[in-house]
Parts: sequence; structure tokens; C-alpha cells
Amino acid sequence: MGQGMNVSMQDAYNLGWKIGSVLSGTSSRNILRTYNDERRPVALELIELDKKMSNFYCDGPSPESEAYQDFRDSFAQFLSGVAVKYPPSALVANAPRANGLVKGDTAITNGDHGVLHSEQQLAKRIVVGQRLPSYKVVCQAEANVLHMADLLPSNGRWRVLVFAGDLADRSQFQAVQALGAALEEVLRRCTPAGQNLHTVVEVIALHSGTRDTIELLQLHDIYHPWDDELGWDYWKVLSDDARTFGPCESAYEKYGISKKEGCVAILRPDQHVSYIGRLEDHDTLSQFFGDALIPV
Repeated sequence: MGQGMNVSMQDAYNLGWKIGSVLSGTSSRNILRTYNDERRPVALELIELDKKMSNFYCDGPSPESEAYQDFRDSFAQFLSGVAVKYPPSALVANAPRANGLVKGDTAITNGDHGVLHSEQQLAKRIVVGQRLPSYKVVCQAEANVLHMADLLPSNGRWRVLVFAGDLADRSQFQAVQALGAALEEVLRRCTPAGQNLHTVVEVIALHSGTRDTIELLQLHDIYHPWDDELGWDYWKVLSDDARTFGPCESAYEKYGISKKEGCVAILRPDQHVSYIGRLEDHDTLSQFFGDALIPV
């Protein structure tokens, strides 16, 4: 059936990017253990869904059958993979905090370094463990409207999404610059010698103002990296300004993120969210990638 095909493709992709990361030397083979933990619950859920579907169709014409569209809509997001939420692991910081700490936060034990925490309340509609929803944004350099998903091709790269907030605020601008310097150090530790700094981990920034808020080249180089053959990369800085060009909702509002303070999110190569934290949590970002990737 169609839903079995959809889920099996997700199985293959989940395993495929992990095998690719191991073979390329960017990740330890320990990440392969997460495949069963992540995909087996999905398979069991699919089996239960098949049972419900069989019962629904076998009942034949009935008052319940008139609600077919509602029935179909109830599992559409599961079949597409959007509603799939992966459990805590070295790849997902997604377990309740202990000791009664901030409600809504998540945490994992990551390697030998202790506990990492995701602060879910910073992005209320981005669920740690689920795929990132895609909304329309504007390229800072070109002023063209595009979906966030257009910037996330399936090429095996991790992403750090910097929701930079209000860059017109001087202190916020400085926080984003400091994060850029910290991310440069992280990327240098993860990138093989001689390769582009964004080969393994790519940094994408989305600020909450209009395009005239900043000049792109004012930002730290990590947000517009230099390539000796291609020059500056102008396509990694975005503006939450899509409403200027049509009837679009604010991406910040859709994601549930403060337009002033922003946050940072880590995406796995399959676009599932691994971590959400504050722009100032440099050590946590470094720690996460120190465990998820093999330093060079």
C-alpha cells in the first residue's frame, strides 16, 4: 500500500544518511545504533494504522464512512513524515529535564560530557525530534521569496539555523557576531583539511527585520563564507520579510520564536531538529557537535 512505501522510503533515508556520514569519516559508527530506536516505533505505528484503515474500509457504507476526509486527514502528516518525532539520543536532545527545571525544556546525556539541554520554549512551534516546518522567507541579497526547505537539500550536511532576531538592536547584533565566531571554531574542528568550511556543517541565518536592517557583509564571515573560486556566498542570510512581497505570514510567528531575541537550532541531514538553544550557548553547540561528529 502507498503508506508502506512512504514509510519505507523514510527508513532508507534515515539509514542512508547515517551510513554516508560514517563512510565519509564525519561520524562514528555508533550513530547507526539510532536507526532501530528511531524507525522501529514508526513501523509499529504504521501497523496499527493499517489495522484502523482496514477496519474503516471493511465496514462499508455507514455513517462513519461519510467522515472519510477527516479520517484521512488524521494520519496524513504521519505518512508524510512531518509528524514523526524521534526519541532522545546523541542526535536528538529531546528528553524531559530532571529536578524540576524549566518547563518545556528537553535534555539528553551526550557521550561522556554530561547532559545537554534543548530549550523548547524558545521556538514553540519547532518540535525537537521532528522535521523542521517550511515557511516563506526572503533572501537578504536577492530579495527573492523562497521556502526555507529550498535551502535544505539532501546532501548529507548538518545545519545550524541562526534565528538572529532583531539585528537593528546593537546588543543583539553583537550576540550574533559572537555566535558567528564560536561557530567558525566548531566548523573548523569538523571540516577535513582543504575542504570548504560548510562541507560538513552549514550555517544559515534568518533575522526578523526587513532587508534594509543590515548590510549582509557587516555580518561575521561564517554567515557569508568566502570561496576562492566563487567569491562570497550571498545565499545563507535571510530576512523575515516575505509579507512585503505577498500574503505571507511571518516565519518567526509561525515558528513561535521571539523576533527580538531569536534562538539557534541544529538540524540533522534529514532535517529533523536535534537541538534548540540560546544564541549565547556557545559551549553547548560545541559540545553537541563534539559528540555527534568526529573532530579532524
